[in-house]
Amino acid sequence: MHQDTRNQQCVDQWKGWIEQYKTRIDKDASNYTGDYGSARLKEQKKSNPVVVPRNHVLQRAIDRAELGDYSMARRLLEVFENPYELQSCTDKWMTERSVGGAAAVT
Repeated sequence: MHQDTRNQQCVDQWKGWIEQYKTRIDKDASNYTGDYGSARLKEQKKSNPVVVPRNHVLQRAIDRAELGDYSMARRLLEVFENPYELQSCTDKWMTERSVGGAAAVT
């Protein structure tokens, strides 16, 4: 299959999915009494954690703990006790990792 044809198929499939999604949202909203947007956001927040444990962060905490420094492990425990709530977790090590010597945001 030619690449342009494949690309167009992907675009068409994506557009079809978006239309189905919009139809579903419109249908759900029409059957809901109250503020549908707020209710939907509340459900999403219950299903999607703000913080997700990343292997590289967990491994760094394990490595430090093995050397006797439990501060990172304690901080991770604090954060992961309420993963669905927005917290003041601005710790740089929670969001960055090194990839080929350069910082990459996860």
